[in-house]
Amino acid sequence: MTIPNEAFNQVPIDTRVAGSYFEIDGSRASGFVANHTALIIGQSLAAGTADDDVAVLVPGTGESAGALFGAGSILAMMVAAFRENNPTMTLYALPMADLEAGVEAKIDVTITGTATENRALPVYIAGKRVFVQVAVGDTATNVATAMAAALNGAADLPVLASSAAGVVTLTAKNAGEVGNDIRFMVAVRGEMSGEKVPAGIAISAPGGGFLSGGSGNPDVSGALAAIGSQEFNYVGVPWTDGATLDALSAWLETRQAAGSEVDVKAFAGRRGTLSELVTFGTSRNDRFVSVIESYDAPMPAFARGMRYMGQASAKLFNHPARPLYALELIGEMAPPEKSRFGWVDKNTLLFSGIAVTDVSADGKVRINMPITLYQTNQFGDRDEAYLLVNTVAQLGRIRDELQSAINTRIMSLRPILVDDGTPTDENVAHVTPKSVKATLIAHYAYLQGLGFVENLAEFEKRLQVGKSATNSYRLNVIYPPDLSNPLYVLATQIAFELDFRNY
Repeated sequence: MTIPNEAFNQVPIDTRVAGSYFEIDGSRASGFVANHTALIIGQSLAAGTADDDVAVLVPGTGESAGALFGAGSILAMMVAAFRENNPTMTLYALPMADLEAGVEAKIDVTITGTATENRALPVYIAGKRVFVQVAVGDTATNVATAMAAALNGAADLPVLASSAAGVVTLTAKNAGEVGNDIRFMVAVRGEMSGEKVPAGIAISAPGGGFLSGGSGNPDVSGALAAIGSQEFNYVGVPWTDGATLDALSAWLETRQAAGSEVDVKAFAGRRGTLSELVTFGTSRNDRFVSVIESYDAPMPAFARGMRYMGQASAKLFNHPARPLYALELIGEMAPPEKSRFGWVDKNTLLFSGIAVTDVSADGKVRINMPITLYQTNQFGDRDEAYLLVNTVAQLGRIRDELQSAINTRIMSLRPILVDDGTPTDENVAHVTPKSVKATLIAHYAYLQGLGFVENLAEFEKRLQVGKSATNSYRLNVIYPPDLSNPLYVLATQIAFELDFRNY
């Protein structure tokens, strides 16, 4: 058997100098190696050391987020929520300054009465608990003063407090709509857990304790432009206004398009009543954005969104087709039972593009159905092509796997493209439509073994590989994978009889 000199990539074909020459070809040894990265975009404070509009690596457990982005900043809270649910994935954060014209959300908490017992008053800000010591004889003014001091002493809270004549004014540290999701509550866990307001004291806050009046979100377009060519697979934002989602969705579409081909998805949370969430969801149609509901919860919707992204990113990275059902949003506090969405309401939300949660018997908040905002095709017809976050993740993973296989098994060889049946020496790098098709079929079998796809025989029938009719150095492929499907619904009919009979 003869081997032509053209079979080598590095040893020149016209070598005359005597000696032994060795070149190493790793194209047959390598395979796809996944490494996903997450990015959180959010508002920072001037006290933070990180530069605004520059993505910065968040080290370790994220404990440095307060120093990097300002203690109590929206971004620091988002990082903490994500890290509770995904402690291992490489994480970047992109800080943004408040909109210059932005307005901070506020609330006035009114305290009345005089304490008749000694008790530590548990105060919650955005789900974080701070104790205020109350003694017998303390007046409303005394309690207000102590509360303001205790809250300002907790640097990681997202508010600043001031007091006067029995009224505590809480002001969001960051300006903008995100401040409206910050909530003031007292004794959330109730007397069974040892939490109550000291006797003789009454505390009231308007609007269920939510801060209000915050307005003006930063323009996310600048942050997205600042990312440049850096690749991220999961992006979290605290804003769900139309301008933000329009810019984010357009950026995601560009990233996913041919030529860029980045497997990237975005996550957020939104607070609202059933009607408000349905109105919001049905106004959107973003196939790479998933927004999870929040209603009457102690914690901000933007933090819930990052807990959702943390769980989703960790599990989808491990296997994109496995369901996310019943995964706990670690650290999330459940809303009161009277405020939880029932089955009918959840089903309505799921037909409105909103991902929903359950609250289990142990009080844990868990993912029910992770869907995107995508609902209709270009003709306005209801469409489920990109309904599940799993589907979007599967397609991204299959594309990455396929791209790796093609690059390492075919393109790295710098092959010649010849027609099927052309008698070409096997040691000269070349491919035919038939050989490429065989490679793709073998790789599909590999993907099937991983559980990403199914129905190899039908795939082989439908796969099309052929030379371009107008471009002599182009090979075209129509690749029709049959995706495996996560099990989210298992319906069982119990067709009982009192006694089995044969008639």
